[in-house]
Amino acid sequence: MRQELSDLAKAGESADLPGYALRVYSQGQLVYAHDTGYAGAGFSNLIHEDTTFELASLSKIFTALAVMQLQEQGLIELHAPVGTYIRGLPRAWQGVTVHHLLSHQSGLPDLMNQWSRRRVNGLDLKGMMAHFEHNVRLQFEPGTRAAYSNTNYIFLAELVAQVSGQDFGDYLKLHVFDPAGMASSTVSSERWRAMGVFHALPYAENSKIHEADYNLLGAINQKSSIHDLAKFVNALMDKQLIRPETLATMMVPHAVFEDGKRYGYGWYIGQLGGWAAMSSTLPAAGVGHTGRLGAYRTALYFNKQRNFQLLMLSNGGVKTEKLLVDFLQKTRTRLE
Repeated sequence: MRQELSDLAKAGESADLPGYALRVYSQGQLVYAHDTGYAGAGFSNLIHEDTTFELASLSKIFTALAVMQLQEQGLIELHAPVGTYIRGLPRAWQGVTVHHLLSHQSGLPDLMNQWSRRRVNGLDLKGMMAHFEHNVRLQFEPGTRAAYSNTNYIFLAELVAQVSGQDFGDYLKLHVFDPAGMASSTVSSERWRAMGVFHALPYAENSKIHEADYNLLGAINQKSSIHDLAKFVNALMDKQLIRPETLATMMVPHAVFEDGKRYGYGWYIGQLGGWAAMSSTLPAAGVGHTGRLGAYRTALYFNKQRNFQLLMLSNGGVKTEKLLVDFLQKTRTRLE
């Protein structure tokens, strides 16, 4: 297995290769580790295990986890209207529940993908709420369909903040990052720049993604290293972050998208991309998520039954996207 992954890595190498970090674990043992490339075009800094990357949509895993921690404490009821916890939502959204947000069944439009980059640039929660004051119509009745929307997880981050009484980033630090030993993880760009570790930029000379500043939290904007992601999965499996029955609830297929992909709470279910038909009531053996934002390409997948994990962070866009897919397919074929 190690040799096959090494051959894949060598086949994809080039003189100007963008950076990526890869880890594969099986039965609690590190099967393969590879850090290569540069943290940005024209940089001399090589990627290593503590280099931090924008996680893109992998951030949703952590947002869902935070919601479920508060649910464990009895502070959130999953089938309660979101307006129970978030002040100032339109009356027309009374049918939207926390469950609907977690499983992408709310009907809320995905502003991040529907709006132009210029319009998204600098957009914060206040600006998004101002838009929805005059555009309250949902795309479908909550619970009748499933459609992936970053807006769902942006509101979930605000839910965590309002219920916990803490800034969303502070909540994750205190209740996820610190307990898991994730020393280089944050959701704050200011903290990211001040943390004293080297960060992978998009494979370009500046730190902006699509020439836009993304200020919205929950759906994207978490920064972590490959080392931290490995610690996170270990903490999750060692029951340090949530109870086993809560994790099982997150791993149940709660929604099916039009393309057949199944979604739990913060996870794609069964196999990344929905490659397997899964039970609608039993927890899946394997769950994962990928992320794509600007030049960042990320993936986290684990299978509890087979006890293996694949983690990959990269900043090379299409140059590393195919490699990421190849690594996923190879490891799943051999280890599942």
